Amino acid sequence: MPKRNESSYSSWSGSDLRDVRKSLGFTGKVMSEMLGVSERQYAYYESGQIRVDKPLEYAVRWLHDQNMYADRVVPSGALSHYDKERIDKLLDVIENRDVFNMDDYVKRILSQCKSEISMLLSKVA
Repeated sequence: MPKRNESSYSSWSGSDLRDVRKSLGFTGKVMSEMLGVSERQYAYYESGQIRVDKPLEYAVRWLHDQNMYADRVVPSGALSHYDKERIDKLLDVIENRDVFNMDDYVKRILSQCKSEISMLLSKVA
């Protein structure tokens, strides 16, 4: 495997990475999920066994910048406040949709969608 160019690595150390993760309030597992790397690989970054490359630094900086919208940045399987608002608006549109111009098939689909979405929301709320 060819050696990587020195300029492809970040100036960040593993402790810099750990500091940002902790400032976000994420565990190593959550951070690895957010970055799309294995938990083990992320631990190697934090321990300094693997150097932090620039794409990883940029991804972490992006997550940090999104912290002002922390309710939008959530681990897999959870709904943020923003997600719930969007779903509630969708349900409201489905419920209040003018049904006079729709055929029965479309009405049934919308009714089923509303039921399914409501059921899913009840499981994560």
